[in-house]
Amino acid sequence: MAEATKSAELIRKQPLLVVGDLMTILLTRAETDNQYILVEIVSPSGGGMPLLHVHPAQETFYVIEGTFEFYRQDAAGRKVSIPATAGSTIHVPGQAAHAFTNVGDEAGKIVMTVDAIGRMDDFFNEIGLPVEDPANPPLPDGPPDMDALLEICARYDIRFLEAPPN
Repeated sequence: MAEATKSAELIRKQPLLVVGDLMTILLTRAETDNQYILVEIVSPSGGGMPLLHVHPAQETFYVIEGTFEFYRQDAAGRKVSIPATAGSTIHVPGQAAHAFTNVGDEAGKIVMTVDAIGRMDDFFNEIGLPVEDPANPPLPDGPPDMDALLEICARYDIRFLEAPPN
């Protein structure tokens, strides 16, 4: 009988500040045999990604704590809100328009599973700022450079269906 070569292990990762949310990539594509990534998102009140966007990867969000609104498009192309609180699961197929916002008064926490097709772990590492102290994340110097961000998004086949507010 062959001896097992794989075993369970404790994994610790460095959080990233990604457009205002604290994201920790718990498992990368490499760690899941190129199947999926697992990400913890801590989103401050008002945080999230409220602009409808699409990408090839499917995502599943599980709300651990907080009050969120997820968004999708209906058949007429209108933005529709889906309320989500602790215990809610939202599944987004690949290329489906979606977004989310923390609408609560406190920070909220989500665990997101993303299939590997989108290389989202690389994307988050490219746009995120490493955070040494998650209790005191760095404050961005200002709003993100949207031209640079959109250029990076294009490399990962991420398209926005709404423009950011001025």
